[in-house]
Amino acid sequence: MGKRFHITTFGCQMNEHDSERMKGMLESLGYSETKERADAQLILFNTCSIREKA
Repeated sequence: MGKRFHITTFGCQMNEHDSERMKGMLESLGYSETKERADAQLILFNTCSIREKA
């Protein structure tokens, strides 16, 4: 089994964009995405506190 990652994104559309960029970077490093946190070797939580309304 290869390296797997899971990303959970909270926040605005910019967070969604940033998570997509991180996904691409990780995939270029040989990781594959998993929907289950328990199956991941790397777990990322992407959030921010800049905007009051998303």
